Amino acid sequence: MPLIILIMEVSKIHLSSAEMELMQNAEIILTKNRVLEKIRTLLEEVQDQQSGFVKTNHLNNEIFKVSPKISKGEKYLGLPYLILDYPRQSSENNFFFIRTMFWWGNFFSCTLHLANHSKEIFKDRVIQSYPQLKDFYIAISHDQWSHHLEETDYRRIDSLTKGQFQKTCESLGHIKIAGRHSLTEWEIAPVKLLEKWKFFLSVCGLIS
Repeated sequence: MPLIILIMEVSKIHLSSAEMELMQNAEIILTKNRVLEKIRTLLEEVQDQQSGFVKTNHLNNEIFKVSPKISKGEKYLGLPYLILDYPRQSSENNFFFIRTMFWWGNFFSCTLHLANHSKEIFKDRVIQSYPQLKDFYIAISHDQWSHHLEETDYRRIDSLTKGQFQKTCESLGHIKIAGRHSLTEWEIAPVKLLEKWKFFLSVCGLIS
C-alpha cells in the first residue's frame, strides 16, 4: 500500500485527551489485574466454603456431582467479570446453576438459574417462596443469558403480586432469581454470597 494512503487512513483515527492519557498509563491496567486476582481469591474462598458445606452435610444429590468452576471474561456489556458456578448441571433437557458473579463497576450477584427439566421440578417450590424472595430480582426476558438486572430484563420481586410472580415463573422456559450486593461490601461479600447460595438451596428443598 502506498505510504501516502496509509498515512491518510491512520489520520482518521482520533484519540481524545482522556483516551491518550489512559493509553500511556500502564499502572491502570496493572491495578485492574491486581483487583481481578484478589476477586478471584475471594470467589475461591466462597467455592471452598460451598464444597465444604456439601461434603459436611452429605448432600448426595446428583446436582452436586460436577465440580465448581470459576471463569472470567472481559466484555460482558464491555466490562470484565468473574463467575463461580456451583452447582452447574447442564444438559439438553436440564439446567441447574447457582451463579456467583463479580461484574466490574456494577455489583456482586448470586443467581438461581433453572431451565427445562429443573424448572419443572423446582418451579412450585420457587413460587411458594415468594414471601422470602421480595428483596430479589426475577428475570422477565426470554434471553436467559442476561445478567445485568436492569428493568428491561428483570423486575424486583417486591414490585410484583404473588399472582404476577407465579405467572412470570410459568411463562418462560427458565426461572432466574438473583440477589445483588454493592461492590463497596467486598469485605463481607464472601459471607453474604455464601448465605444467598445456601438460601437458594433451601428454596429448592435441597437443604432444610
